[in-house]
Amino acid sequence: MNKAKISLIIILASFFTITFYLYQTTRRVVVFCDVGQGAATLFQMGSEQVLIDTGPDGRVLSCLGRYMPLFDKTIEVIIISHDQRDHDGALPLILNKYTVKNIFGPALAKQPKTNSRFSEIKAQYSFRFDTCLFSIRKSSQSSDKNESANIVSVFSSSNVYFISSDISALELYRLMPRETTVFEVPHHGSKYGLSPLSLSLAHPTLAVISVGKNNVYGHPSTQALAVLKAKKIPFMRTDVRGDIVLPLK
Repeated sequence: MNKAKISLIIILASFFTITFYLYQTTRRVVVFCDVGQGAATLFQMGSEQVLIDTGPDGRVLSCLGRYMPLFDKTIEVIIISHDQRDHDGALPLILNKYTVKNIFGPALAKQPKTNSRFSEIKAQYSFRFDTCLFSIRKSSQSSDKNESANIVSVFSSSNVYFISSDISALELYRLMPRETTVFEVPHHGSKYGLSPLSLSLAHPTLAVISVGKNNVYGHPSTQALAVLKAKKIPFMRTDVRGDIVLPLK
């Protein structure tokens, strides 16, 4: 192979690498990662990320690798809803691979060794990234970890995304913004997380169920699916579709 062909191959490879990198650093998506029986939701905003929960194990690392820019090893914010393995189990793995600037969450039973700035959510806290407003709220002061989980409302220019963690149907009714357009079905589609009443104020256009295939809990429940069908709300499931990727707009 002569020098001219080698030079052409190098130029083309560089062009495609740069083009792919620029595409990744301008992409704005919401990814409900397929992490099995658990939850991890990535808000990818160009070169900045906010990750809500981590799922139970290393599958979240594969998801991050698919959607974060190629050479980006920094996550701006991780939000932990509550201290249960299916929601925060992979936090040490992420901290081992990425630099995480900020972590918001409950008081963890076992604090990970990290240089990240950790802030406990005792009531409510909001911050902005890109064109999005992230509002974290402790759902209650209950001693039950599910009932007191941190829920997150994300307000973008055209949509409101509601990440519900494992709260009950009553808490969903009380806390979900009325203008919500996309919401995560609470507790992986548990029968306790959704009821007709819980969707009587808000009228989302899409529901997402973060759930593991053939899980031992029988999630999503027939009751939760029946509510979504009765309300004529389209839904997507990570156990069926894998990663669910939506435009962030």
